[in-house]
Formats: sequence, structure tokens, C-alpha cells
Amino acid sequence: MEYVELVSKCIFFYLIIIISLRVMGKREVGELSVLDIVIYFVMSEVYALSISEPDQSIWKALIAILTLTVLQILIAWACLKKKKWRDFFEGKPSLIIYNGMIDQQEMKKQRYTIDDLMYQLRDKDVSTPEEVQFAILENSGTLTVLKKDASKLKWKDPLISDGIVQQQVLQAIGKDEAWLREQLETEGISDPADVFLCLWQKNGFFVLKKTAQNPAEMQHGRHQHPAD
Repeated sequence: MEYVELVSKCIFFYLIIIISLRVMGKREVGELSVLDIVIYFVMSEVYALSISEPDQSIWKALIAILTLTVLQILIAWACLKKKKWRDFFEGKPSLIIYNGMIDQQEMKKQRYTIDDLMYQLRDKDVSTPEEVQFAILENSGTLTVLKKDASKLKWKDPLISDGIVQQQVLQAIGKDEAWLREQLETEGISDPADVFLCLWQKNGFFVLKKTAQNPAEMQHGRHQHPAD
């Protein structure tokens, strides 16, 4: 009976953890934030204790896992609504190279060596920083590289994200909100709150308005009305 109970616990908590991870959302392993790692580590410890301590009530472990799941969902919701919360829990990507120039101070701040940089540039088929428009050290530790001849962007970050004007981005590019509103008006948009995503590109602006439709519905609508 002891082995039957052990097998039953394993199956039960396996299913509970799978359901919990599905509810918390999809993330690639390489994209886990510090918060994700902490949640998964604690969850695995609870699972291990529930298996190794047969005298412990199964409900104690279940309540602990469900608490972690709810906590993760609430924090994810807060991060979705407020960039400050997102930056606090997940950190901010670091701009290492801009227009061929290496930010040495940022590298020191992130404890990121020149050997790390050159290795990851070579891994992206880049031989010299002069070829790079943007090199961004992501929260996961990977380096995203956009070459000058391939990048369409004038700046790496969105000017507007989910209706919120990114003041830090405007400050970084030497612009203000009045300038941004002027650019939006040329796109026929009067209120930044109506914009889901705004990117500053070399050939102008990429502006995506908020919509309740999913892409499949929008594409279906285009098929219904092939010509304006």
C-alpha cells in the first residue's frame, strides 16, 4: 500500500503542477524571469517534500502549490498593467551596442565581459561591432543583435506600449510627448491611448491600433472586402 500511495501522489502532483504551469502562461525555458525561477523552484521543493514525507497531508502541499499559482497570476497581471512592476520583477534589457558603439559602462554594470560579447556576436555571424545597429542583452542573458543593413528601427524600444507613452524612451531619443502626438496625428490618431504598439522606424512609424479582433478575424474580414 505504501508504494501504491507513492505512485498515486506522483501522478496527482504531476497533473497538478502541469495544470498550474499551463494556467500561469507559456514561457520558453531560456526566457524565464527571476520570479519564474523562484516560483518553479519553490513548487518543486513542495512537490519533493510531499513525496518524501508520507505522513504529511496531501492537502498542505496542494494548498501551497495553488497559492504559488495564484501569486504568479496576480503578479503577471500587475506586470501586464504597469511597466514599473514589470521592470521590478523581470528586470530591463540592457543596450550594449548602439550604432556600432559599445556602452562600456553598461557592460560593467551588468558584469558582462568583452569575451562574452564577442562570443555572442560571432554566434550571430557578426565579426565586428561596427556591423551592429542594436545589441541588446535580454533578461534571459541572451544577446539580441540587429545588424545595420537589416534593422528597420531607428530605436529599439516602442514609443507607445499598450496605450502608454514610454517617457523614458522619448527621453533617450531626445524627443517629447508633443513631438510624438504630432507624428500620430499624421497617422490619423489623436489619442496615444488608442495605440497598442508604436515603433520608430527608419522609413517612418509602425503604428498598431488597439482592436478586440484576433488576427484570423481581421484576415477573414479582408477576404470579405478585397478592395477599398
